[in-house]
Amino acid sequence: MLLAGGLLVAGCGGPRRPTIQSEDYDSGSGLAKKLRKILERRAAALKNGDEKGYLAALDMSNDELIRYEKRVFANLRQFELADVRYITESMFEQPKDGEVTAGPIVRVLKLTADAGPGDIAPGESFVYRVREDGDKVVVTDIIPVTMENREELGVTTSLADAPWHTDELTVVQVGKKVWLVGDESVTDLKRYADVAEQELRLVERLWGDRLTYPGHVLFFTRDRDNFKEWFSTGYSDNFNPRNQGYQVRLRGVQKNGLEYQNEYAASRIVVNLLDQQHSSPRFTIRHELTHAVTARATMTDYGDWGPPIWAIEGFARYAETVGAPTRAAEIRAQVAAGVRAGRFRGAPPSRKDFYGEDIHFNYALGSSVFSLAERLKGRDAAVELYARIIERPDSGSFFDLPIFDGMCKDILGISADAFKRRWAGFVRNGA
Repeated sequence: MLLAGGLLVAGCGGPRRPTIQSEDYDSGSGLAKKLRKILERRAAALKNGDEKGYLAALDMSNDELIRYEKRVFANLRQFELADVRYITESMFEQPKDGEVTAGPIVRVLKLTADAGPGDIAPGESFVYRVREDGDKVVVTDIIPVTMENREELGVTTSLADAPWHTDELTVVQVGKKVWLVGDESVTDLKRYADVAEQELRLVERLWGDRLTYPGHVLFFTRDRDNFKEWFSTGYSDNFNPRNQGYQVRLRGVQKNGLEYQNEYAASRIVVNLLDQQHSSPRFTIRHELTHAVTARATMTDYGDWGPPIWAIEGFARYAETVGAPTRAAEIRAQVAAGVRAGRFRGAPPSRKDFYGEDIHFNYALGSSVFSLAERLKGRDAAVELYARIIERPDSGSFFDLPIFDGMCKDILGISADAFKRRWAGFVRNGA
């Protein structure tokens, strides 16, 4: 499933808290200036692997805060960090009971796997609680901004809902481009790591020299709560706990900490292993790497109304068939079974219903579009058709759009109407 900005609602939230700005604040002195110095030191310590420096300004009597920050530090140090810095331009200050609540404080966190236009990077937001102790500032609490608390906190900047906030993670780097990440429920991460490099080469050959990110980060879990909570996937209207995984596109942040609406800087893949106990690690990895490798080329010009889900998931399922006739036969059998059950209605599955009760048939049906394109004009044509489709928003009847007619004529040498008829017959005959 394709999600944007952590979730499609990123950038929307409750009312902003009142900003209390004094002359000291505006001139860069006082509490705000001290807090910014702390943030600079924390950013440098995280990049340099200095846990003591990262924790130095925190209230050591707050055991929960220290445990949380140690966990985040240990998790993030397993990745390659390209940039870490904090943005406070939109920060408010609210004094109460001898402490000051300050936020949003946006941490820009760019991995070497990420790349945005103009070198923009994704961010995550926090609210800090601090108190002054003589000439020092002590951080008494750090609150990650999530879908659950953002309205109460009055924060509209990026969410801090990545897995490194919730669990102790194991990170395995495969080659120079892939990071596989598992929580405690994933004790067999090595099975997936063992096939990742070979599968990446296959997917990269398939994709060719088209646009992609420098690296790919995939998070694995068998924990239902984590699958729902990581990157707030469970807040999507069509969330399905049986889904194989989610592709999450992260927007870059501006200098004031607010997200760009149509500029993406990273992609994350969340993989649900709970319902894949008998699935081949090879095809699981290939499917998810297909999402990861092609994610950057996905259209970004139409806000949150993304390309057709049947194309995103269908192409990843189609990639599983490359050089794998047994897997191709299994997918054709799923199509045939769905046709016999009366699930085929002459069109690709809708965005609304894709992850519903016919989810497995819908994956297979989406793949049949590209299987037919390959049969008509070869594998390169199937890939090019996908690359063109994901540049366009889903209007609900994609096959009927003039732009699809142009794609079919240009790539396949037939009209969209002719392709649609051929595809319907192809599906009814078992794909």
